[in-house]
Amino acid sequence: MAYSSFTQNLSRASVGNDNSPTIWTYTTTDPLHPAGVSAGGYFNAVANKLKIGDLIYVWSTNATPGAGFTVVLANSRNILASPPVAGVVHCADFTAIGMISSS
Repeated sequence: MAYSSFTQNLSRASVGNDNSPTIWTYTTTDPLHPAGVSAGGYFNAVANKLKIGDLIYVWSTNATPGAGFTVVLANSRNILASPPVAGVVHCADFTAIGMISSS
């Protein structure tokens, strides 16, 4: 499943600055792996917000909750092209965050 911009679950967690990476948070019911958030092109719908080097913290609330970090490695969005190119976002493999239940 691809990112749904209608859910508004992608939030900026740091001050926006075009000269440095931005930290984003994202909550989803999609799994992190294998065909979920880590699938290629998942964040294409927000190519206009993401730039190379941005860090995305993802929290998955599906049947097996999990969390992880990924970094934007490439974004082919080009607003100067005629017509503008929407963009394909490529992210690094997720670095999972270990979770231990205290209950």
